This record gives sequence, C-alpha cells and structure tokens, in this order.
Amino acid sequence: MCKRSAVLLLLLMSVCVVVPVCAQSGADASASTVRYHFGDNPAWSSPSFDDSAWTAAQEGRWPEPAYDSDGYIWVRLRIPVRGDTAAPLAIRVVNPTNTLVADEVFVNGTSVGTIGKLPPHEWVNCLPQTMIFDVRPGVAQPQSVATIALRLWYPPFARRLHVLSTAAFGFDQRRTLHAEEDATRLRSLLGNLPGLALNSLICLFGLAVLLLGSGSRSRNLLLYGAMLATAPWVALFLELVQARILSLSVQEYFPLQVLSQIPAMIMSVVFIWDINNLPDVWLKRLAFAALSIFNIALIFAFMPSHSSMLATVAMSVMMIALKAFDVIDLAVLLWVLFVLRRNRLIAFAMGIPPVGSLTVGFRVLYQQGQTAFDVAFFFAGLFLSIALGLNAWKEWRKRDALRAEFEAARVVQQVLVPQENPPIAGLRIESVYKPAGEVGGDFYQILPTSAGGVLIVIGDVSGKGMPAAMTVSLLVGTVRTLAHYTQSPGEILSAMNQRMLGRSRNGFTTCLVLRVDRDGAITAANAGHLPPYIDGQEVPVETGLPLGLIAESKYSETNLPFANPAQLTLLTDGVVEAQSASKELFGFDRTATISTKTAEEIALAAQQFGQEDDITVLTLNFVPA
Repeated sequence: MCKRSAVLLLLLMSVCVVVPVCAQSGADASASTVRYHFGDNPAWSSPSFDDSAWTAAQEGRWPEPAYDSDGYIWVRLRIPVRGDTAAPLAIRVVNPTNTLVADEVFVNGTSVGTIGKLPPHEWVNCLPQTMIFDVRPGVAQPQSVATIALRLWYPPFARRLHVLSTAAFGFDQRRTLHAEEDATRLRSLLGNLPGLALNSLICLFGLAVLLLGSGSRSRNLLLYGAMLATAPWVALFLELVQARILSLSVQEYFPLQVLSQIPAMIMSVVFIWDINNLPDVWLKRLAFAALSIFNIALIFAFMPSHSSMLATVAMSVMMIALKAFDVIDLAVLLWVLFVLRRNRLIAFAMGIPPVGSLTVGFRVLYQQGQTAFDVAFFFAGLFLSIALGLNAWKEWRKRDALRAEFEAARVVQQVLVPQENPPIAGLRIESVYKPAGEVGGDFYQILPTSAGGVLIVIGDVSGKGMPAAMTVSLLVGTVRTLAHYTQSPGEILSAMNQRMLGRSRNGFTTCLVLRVDRDGAITAANAGHLPPYIDGQEVPVETGLPLGLIAESKYSETNLPFANPAQLTLLTDGVVEAQSASKELFGFDRTATISTKTAEEIALAAQQFGQEDDITVLTLNFVPA
C-alpha cells in the first residue's frame, strides 16, 4: 500500500514485498498456474491463446518490467466461477500490491474494466484499490472456469522500486461480492481503530501543547513541537482527499505530498537546534541542504512519464540525501542525549525516526505488516507529544506564577502612583498615567512643600516589566524621603543619582524635578528628560546625564518664566514616540501643538496614534485663589 508520506514510499524501494496471488472463489485455485510475459499484444487476452510457453510465476508472484522496456507485462490465470443461479456475475480485483501501475482486466477475452489508465493517456493511482467489475451475460457461466488476463503497465519510477507484484481475484454473484467487500472494509476499519485512536491521542497532545504554549516565552519551540506531533495527520488528510475526492495521479500526488511535508522537515531541524541551543550553524545548514536536495530529487525521480537517465540519477541522489540527513540528525541527537544531557526524552523521541529510516531495509512484522519506519514514526510522535506536553505544562505553571508576580507589582505600583492629586492653593494640577503593559517604567510624584508650594517629579526608567517596576519603587521611595530634607531640584537629582549607581542594570533613568513656589516662581533641574512646555512652546532647561550612569554628574537649576494664566505641561517620551501603523512617529511638532490641551486629551491623542511605551502627562495651571 502507499505509505503515509513520500519519505516512507522512498524507503520501501529497498524492501521486497511478497504476497501470493489468491483467487477468492469456492473451489481451490491453487492448482491454477499464474503465467506472465513481457510486452503487449491484444491477442493475449483470448481464452484460446496457448500460454504454456510463458514464464510461470513463482508462488503467484511476477517481477516488474525492465527499466528500459515499454513497461508492459501480461499476466494470465484461470479461476473457477462460483454461483449456481442466473443472478448477475461480477469479478473483484484487488489491485496489485505494487499499486503504482495501471491495468486492464479481461475475462474470457472480454475487457471488463481498468484500474487507472494505460498509455497514451496514462494515469496511475497512488493508493491501493479494490474494484468490482460487472460481467456481461454470456462472458462467463456459473460453475465454469474463466480465463483471467491482466494487461499491466508500469511507469518508469515504478520499475525502479524492485518489488514483486501480485493480485487477488474473486468471481461470484454481484450481490455476494459487494456484501463480502462491505464486510472486508468493516473488518479493516475495526482493525485500524486502535491505531486511529492512538494517532488521535497524539493529535490531542499536539493541540494541548499549542494551547498551553501559546503565551509562553518559548512559544516558537512549542509550536515547532506541536507541528511535529500533528504532522502525520497532514499526510493522512492528503490520502483521504486522494482516495475519496480528487483521485490524483501519482504525478500530481507526490509533488503535493512533498510540499505538504517540507514545513515539518524544516521545523524538525529548527526544533532540534533551538530547544537545545546548539551553536553548530554549519551542521544545521548541512541538514537543510540535505533536505532541499532530497525534495528536489524526489520530484525529478517520480515525475517523469518516460524513461530517462535524469530520473535514475535523481533516485540515487534522493536516497543519498535522505541517508545523509538521517546520519546528521541522529549524530546531533546522540550528542544531546549522552553529552549535553538535556531534553533527553525529546531527544530520544526525535532519534527514533532516523534509526527506523536507516534500518528500514529489514522488514519486521508488526500488526498488519508495517515497516520499522511506521513503528518508529508512531512512537516518536507519541513520546514527543508527551515530552512537549510536560514542558508546556511547566511553562504554563511558570507563566501563571509570573502573572501573579506581575499582579502584585501592579498593585504596588498603583500605590506608588498618586490616585488623586493633592490640593494646592492657587494651582490646578491634572495627571494621566497610561502604562503600555501590566506594569510600567514611568513615575511621577506631586508633593506639597511647607512653604505652600509644590514639588513635582516626573521620570522614565528604561526597559519594561518587573525590573523597571522595581526601579520605580526605589526611586519613588527616594523622592519621598528626600522631600523631607530638601526642596532643591538639583540636590534631589544628585541624591537620586547616587542612589541609582550600580542599580541600573545597564539601563538608565531620566527625571525632571520642578519646584513651584507660592508666588509663581518655578525652579527646574533635569536629568536627561524631555523639557517642559509652556503655552505650547518647549522651554529650554539645562540638562545633565540620566541617573545612575556616573557619580560625578551635576544638575544645574533653571528658573522658568511662568506668567499667569500660562499652562505648564510635563510628559514622558511615550507621547513623542507613539507610532502609527505605518511606523510614523508622533514627533515633537505634534506634541508641541497639543501641549496646551488637558492631560487626558494629550494622552488620548498619543494612544489613538499608536502607543508604544508608557505615557505620563501632567498639566499645571494657575487659578484664582
């Protein structure tokens, strides 16, 4: 039968399949001699033709024609006709074990049907078929012996498989044969149920891996593994489509099957290298090269309809490339299994198919005569699915714990970020904080001073997530402590810089500190942050280095002109760096234009344009006492 994949079919080239011819009828057909002869002559279908000079098939088996021949071979035998009434008769033909042939069936010199199409419009089906052909009245009589002749044509690629062919026949009443065929199909279905159930289990494992790994940090690796675990169903789907819907020829079926398996082959290489962090790029490229050569040679080997030296060379190249890939794959997996000692269950599962491929020349009996590669592929999928399922479960548990940590950090940050702005006489202060993720790296503080003014701090920590959130906690605690001892913006930044030394984790923090006095005077110091805007105009402020870079950083203070009724706007770079779908930045010009609006309107405009980073906006206006 045609295997589930083009790879498996190629491996069968080295396997000799032997199944005797059986004539399924009421009488003993073993005495009927099966004879064959190469060539093509319509007269050979006649029951009166003397075939005694033909070669007798040993145990009912006949060889394929020579590669350089026209591909034709005739097979003749005689079988008894069962049935004792005038009911319509039929003959059942199980297509030869080597299904890559087209054949015409003759009963007593009359053609009753064909399987596939013979030249000049040849068409060869890939899947095994059982055909029941009606026999017209008078062609064969019940309780007689009928002469069966098969006119077989082997395409060039089938002549290179080196297998022995055979077929099975049954001659009986039409309704009896159809009833027997229905019973045979039911038994076949029941016999395949355990295998289908286990393959369905593998598919469910793959789907579980996809669901559990969809949000994990190693999502790509889990997707590779899930694809490997479910890859057999792609080939099975193609076989179902081929058998029930499209009835593709071999020339159409094999290229489609090759294309369907290329992603799984590529994913298998990427999966092995990625999950084990293997650095040997040249060996990885060599594996990809072997796969590429194999697939290209496969098309050239099976596509030609006529004999060619190119197809012969392609067959040899294809087998060499396949074995080379198996050797590379197995060598890498053995290195992972016994030297690196990581992901050992996955390495073991992935190593089963190349071992089965390299040893497939030795036929083993397993259930219904499957090859070593069938068994290897099944257990590889099963073990790989279990291993990936366990990994996905661990990743899911880690992600769940990490989500709990993020939720705790978010709660802490909500405590650190002011929920309501303190009332300051003569000032109206508005603030908006929009983190890009669950926790953000922006921070601000609004602290009243003992002299009736206010101290405003706004900053941005590089990075995102938990590290940035922890840095924010440290900075906010530092600011609140310093506010009890000094209201000088420059001194506050200097103290914050000292606190951040050695704690930035290769990052940095920008910060702007302003003190607004009761009489309206504003003093500012800047550590690499965006300058403020007053009535839509950017106000230059002398700036120093961001916090935490060097201990000697100095932060000068600048007095800002802030006349009543001007608006002072402070913001972080999440506004300026907002990005549209076309990768256009919001920019400084747009920011200056909208800086006279309320804090909520400015933040909303940046969000609608395309938020990429945390957004923080503060606005300050004088109001009558």
